This record gives sequence, C-alpha cells and structure tokens, in this order.
Amino acid sequence: MAGRKIIVGITGGIACYKAAGLVSLLKRSGYTVQVVLTEAAAKFVTPVTFRALSRNPVCSEQFASGGEPVPHIALAEDAALYVVAPATANTIAKLAHGLADNILTASFLAAACPKLLVPSMNTGMWENVLTQENIQKLRKHGCTVLEPESGPLACGTSGTGRYPANQVILAAIQKLTGAVDTPAAAPPLRGKKLIITGGGTREPLDPVRTLTNNSSGRMGLALKAAAEQAGAEVVYIDAGAVDGVQGLKAEIAKNFAAADALIMAAAVSDYRPAAVSKHKIKAGQDKLTIELVKTEDILKYFAGQKKDKYIVGFALESADLLKNAAAKLKAKKVDLLVANDTSALGSAESAVVLLDGQNQPEALDRMPKTQTAEKIIERVGRHFSRVR
Repeated sequence: MAGRKIIVGITGGIACYKAAGLVSLLKRSGYTVQVVLTEAAAKFVTPVTFRALSRNPVCSEQFASGGEPVPHIALAEDAALYVVAPATANTIAKLAHGLADNILTASFLAAACPKLLVPSMNTGMWENVLTQENIQKLRKHGCTVLEPESGPLACGTSGTGRYPANQVILAAIQKLTGAVDTPAAAPPLRGKKLIITGGGTREPLDPVRTLTNNSSGRMGLALKAAAEQAGAEVVYIDAGAVDGVQGLKAEIAKNFAAADALIMAAAVSDYRPAAVSKHKIKAGQDKLTIELVKTEDILKYFAGQKKDKYIVGFALESADLLKNAAAKLKAKKVDLLVANDTSALGSAESAVVLLDGQNQPEALDRMPKTQTAEKIIERVGRHFSRVR
C-alpha cells in the first residue's frame, strides 16, 4: 500500500474533530494522507493538529503564489481516493451542483480518482428531501456515500446523521483503493459503556474562590472522542462542573454499575479546605492561613469495587516518574496506569508511559493528546477482545 495517497477533505461540522482520528488511522494503515481543510473546519480543529497527524502540510488556501502549482490541480493529480469526512449538508449541496468556491470543493471537482462522502449532520438536515436529492445526484455521478449512523447527536437529539466509527470509514477506503474486499470489522468497543472523567476538580474556599489545578481537560475530551470512534457508549464527566471530589464520586457512582470501564483522566484534588467560609474572605489581611484536609481517594475506591470492570488511572509526577507510577499502580490496584510528567498540564501534547503490572512499561513518544488517547483506547479495546 506504500505510496497510496488519500486526500481527506474536512468540512466545518461538529464531527470534524473526529476526523483527526481518521487521519491518524490512515497513517497507521500505511497510506499517505493529504488533508484539505475548509475555513469553517479550521475554526473547530487547527491545521497544526492535522499537520502533526498526517506529517504533511495542510492545504487550506485556494490560490498559490510565487509560481507554485495551483493547489486544487496539484492535489488531485496522484490521489488514489478523495474522502470528505465529515461532509456537511452545505458542502454536499455545493458538490452536487458543481460549485468550486473553496479549496475543498475545487480540488474535489478536479480529482479524477474515486470519491467517498461521509455525511454527518442533524437528522432533519439529513432527511430533508433536498439533501437526499443531492446525495442521489452525487451517487449517480460515481461518488460513494457512506450512510451516517443512528444515535445521540451533538445537538442533543438522537437519530440518523451520526458520523460513523473511523474503523468503518477505513474499511470503505480500503475497499475503494483495492487494499481489502472484506466487510468492515466491528469497532473494538462496540457495545461497551465507558465512564471517562476529565478536567480538574474545584474545592470551594468561600462563595467565590476555589482550590483547583491547571488541568486543561484536553486528555479527557480526546479519550472521549477516541472511545466513541471505537464504538463505545461514553459517559463523560467534567470534574470542573461537579461539586468537588465528592461530587465527582457521586457522578461516577450513578453510572458505575452499568459501565464496563472507568477511565479517570480527571486531575483530582488531593486536599480540600477543612472549612468553607460562608462569606467571601476579605483581602485586607497580610497573611492568610488555610487548613487543608485529605480528600478521599476515589480512584482507589472504585478500583476496589470494580469486579469485572476495567479501570484506568493517571499518575502525574514531577520526579521519579516510573518509580512513583509503579507504586501508585500497586497501591490503587487499577488495570492500567498512564504516567506522565507535569509538562503535560495545559499542553496539547504529552509523553506517557503505560503500566499494567504484567508487562514491561510501554513508553510512548511525545505526541498530540489525540494520538495518546487513541493508544490508551487501543489498550482498553485489546483487553475486551481478550475477555470476549
């Protein structure tokens, strides 16, 4: 498959963040990937992310300068396949009527290779007669359309219009490029329910101040996206939106019995104020002493309740990473521990070590958190493939 070039056109639908996983999956499958990003899509996910994942410059400008080849022509010359994922109703309408008002639509029309559309939108937009007429027109002219799935949508409703799992899209791409002619494999976590926590907890000091940390929440959200693309049903809990450590415990407990796995990516406070002031603490004092008490270790608590559930914990360390992580793995009795250093806080990248107590620690290179999340979810998927 070496040298097989796939153009991945990404439009400005809410599902465009899931296309990051598709680009990564295509690279791991041996394809050369060229990403074409519309202006609207770049507002959801930056070109820097797709450049890092594809290891190629991202094309987002329609016109070249300085005598360079015209981008929409050069893009299409040696492509094996052009896939648009997600394809919004707006872009589908443009393509059906031959409009070429941005780099994606222009390069799509110029391409002579097979073409695949992955629609993703609200149910009403998908079922609208105009959208369906546009889809049929594109099919008539040789485009392959991968039907959207049914399920929860970003708008808060449930219905047809959901972006398919990236493994399903990969199978369609492989079939169109002649790599395989077998049916799509089932996503590894289909039928599994995961609880994923992210962000940092907040312990109140008074009505306006909290004791918190510098967690950005990126890892939790990346894990959510990767797990959904692996077919899982995900309950995501933002640690900053609940009432401290005990609020986080309560939210997890609501869903724990029905869950197959818990991934604790949230940065949980180790201490909380011994007493919370009913009134705002006045700033006139030169010094202020606040007594802190230890919070409950909720990771250890749920690991002790797990039975056949798979528990993933995180260890953030500033020194002696492996030593401290190994001790935490033993003390918490989790199935997988993700160890990283404090440089990961607030960053879009991380370099982690995965420990399970049975195999040698697996050190991952520094990479975008979206990719790190995929590696972690792969480990979770391998566990469930063994126990099926």
